[in-house]
Amino acid sequence: MFSVENDLLTLEINGSDAILDELMKDDDCKWSWALYPPRIYLHAVPYNGNAIVIDHDFLNQYEAALYMMEHNDFTGSLEVTDSSIHIWGQVFIDGTALLLVISAERN
Repeated sequence: MFSVENDLLTLEINGSDAILDELMKDDDCKWSWALYPPRIYLHAVPYNGNAIVIDHDFLNQYEAALYMMEHNDFTGSLEVTDSSIHIWGQVFIDGTALLLVISAERN
């Protein structure tokens, strides 16, 4: 879901059940504790069409996280084009900083 109303951006991108199921076939999968795929979201974030920098100050002001069995902070940037959405940076899951890269087509 992607929308901008009254200059406020709302974005939710859900991971793929099929990809998570495929990963779970490996008995040594590092995500074996996950019951469902991750979901990244930003709610009611001021948006003027430019890239958004997501840092700790941003996270203290706005509702944004990567949900994977719990709400995990992430830092980085978000860019929206006419055809796609790109998020890259770091996410902190279970106390570990991991690379975060998401590219999605806009419908």
